[in-house]
Amino acid sequence: MPIVAALILLALEFTAFRRVHTAAVYAHYIVAALMPPPLPFIFSTLLIPLLHIAKTIDNTLEWRAHAVVAVVATAANMQLVPLVVYTLTEAVWYYVKFARDKPVLKTEGRLEAVAGKTLKYVVELRVKGPATAKLPDGREILVRDRVREVVKVKYDVAGVYRPPVTLTYLSPTRAVKYVRQIAHPPIRVIPRVRHAVEIGERMLENVEPEEVSGAREYSPGDPLRFIHWKKTAKLLRLVVKVLESVVSKTPKISVLLYATNAKALDRVLERTASILAASLTKAKEVEVIAFTRRGAKIYKASPGNYREIVEKLIEEAEVLDVEIKPAIDYARVFPKLELGADLLIGEKALAKPLCAQTARCVYV
Repeated sequence: MPIVAALILLALEFTAFRRVHTAAVYAHYIVAALMPPPLPFIFSTLLIPLLHIAKTIDNTLEWRAHAVVAVVATAANMQLVPLVVYTLTEAVWYYVKFARDKPVLKTEGRLEAVAGKTLKYVVELRVKGPATAKLPDGREILVRDRVREVVKVKYDVAGVYRPPVTLTYLSPTRAVKYVRQIAHPPIRVIPRVRHAVEIGERMLENVEPEEVSGAREYSPGDPLRFIHWKKTAKLLRLVVKVLESVVSKTPKISVLLYATNAKALDRVLERTASILAASLTKAKEVEVIAFTRRGAKIYKASPGNYREIVEKLIEEAEVLDVEIKPAIDYARVFPKLELGADLLIGEKALAKPLCAQTARCVYV
């Protein structure tokens, strides 16, 4: 009867069981267990190659589930012990193989970005044996030996980041899975305000607040940057600009040096540094009114002390770590705060209630 059952199962594998090969081979083990000794031992050994091939085709269970099946079958008939030996040996073999692998991850150059800006760089990954790698940008790729991929990441808050790179090894039978993480080179994210200060300093290099009041003929020693090219072309002789310093009133900029979170505060400081630098290209001096929770301070900024003033603003800045709840003055009974400034800079939720109609407001 066991031989007849084995033949029937063999016929079913080419018809009804043609898509469930692993289950069909286990059915053969059930038939082998019903045979008289020593046939169960012989057949369970001969079926191991077939079981391995079947698992590479349609297996969906991990090795622990197969081990439970093998242990239960062996408990029913000790001559099926080769099934347990094969299952445990496969697990140990691939775990050791995957654990001994030494993956290498390299990047080109130093990784540095500005907060809020996308960083694009190349990752080179070397792995022995096929593995699925989850990159810092969330994509998953298959690595067989060596691969180079372009990665794009963006961080909103400054700091040093080491994004995890996860490797998932999988045996050919999909029964053994091994997951590990490898170290990623540090990504240094600089604050937006630091980047804005560097740009501002370049803007203020050799800049003198001035305006063109006329033109005169070129004299030896006049800087070439003062040449009035339009009039020179028209008169066919060198003409230089006559410059006068700007004598308009000192611009006043108010800034709220507190925000609900680190990202918003960084953007406030970035906008302040940029606007201050742009203002100093047109004026000799700018008055900065810095508002904190402790009160207000007034700074006199000039092209010469631009960085020093911005550094003081950074020192005074504070993160509140609060969540803003929307509130509307339906009756319009709350007066706007008269800041006496030409411009107010701050996080929208905090600055908008303070913005007077006489001042321009810049929200972040």
